[in-house]
Amino acid sequence: MGLFDAFERKNCDVCGEKVGLLGGTKLKDGRLCKKCAAKLSPWISGLRGFTLEDIDRHLAEREENLEVVRNFNITHVVGNGYTKLYIDLDNQLAVITSNSNWRSSNPDVFRFSQLVSCDMNIHETETELKQKDPEGKEVSYNPKRFEYSYNFNVTLNVNSEWYNTVTFRMNNSTVKGFDNDQYDKYYLACEEMCEVIYALIGGDRDDIEETIAYYKKLAAQTSVKYDSSYYTRTSYRTVGRGSRDQNYYRQRDPRSNHYRF
Repeated sequence: MGLFDAFERKNCDVCGEKVGLLGGTKLKDGRLCKKCAAKLSPWISGLRGFTLEDIDRHLAEREENLEVVRNFNITHVVGNGYTKLYIDLDNQLAVITSNSNWRSSNPDVFRFSQLVSCDMNIHETETELKQKDPEGKEVSYNPKRFEYSYNFNVTLNVNSEWYNTVTFRMNNSTVKGFDNDQYDKYYLACEEMCEVIYALIGGDRDDIEETIAYYKKLAAQTSVKYDSSYYTRTSYRTVGRGSRDQNYYRQRDPRSNHYRF
């Protein structure tokens, strides 16, 4: 092979169009151009392990998904945060997205039967605050002082041939500090998303609608100061659900480390 053969523009094995100089998206036995790769589910992973036959089947499913999206009948919208859960309760379908114009983006539609479990994760970043000494150098306070910032995520485990987990960001910008309305809003959005998804997994229509109504009412209430009764107030519906009790959420809430109960 000549020196310049390695840079020869190759063809997409799906549509036949030329791919970029870097060879496009690699598969187990072929490659995709940028246009075809954009048609894949955004959550698909490990493409080098898939064959062209697999991808042809996946793209056919994506076309079917697009038709389901077009006919998706929204019965409920869940979400006090950046990301929302759209539910078609009559057909037991769900879409989770932060795209307000989501019908045009062909988001993955999940059947309730595909949902396995979910969890919330609040990522805390700790930054030490410094002061300047008489010489103008930055030094630590005594005792040390810190400020905290947070990002709120929900991870959904699903039964799919193409991926197993999907992680959604619930806030659109990092939240500074934990004793404020923004933190309360996104914390509650995470809890609401998890609780409603678990209700969808259970499949009982009355329970689903009761859970949605409960969190809608809770989100509409005036914010109350975070204290030792916080988890009892917000996690009322989790009591008696086995592992889904107040401690389940408290263990995932970093601000509990900064308060003394």
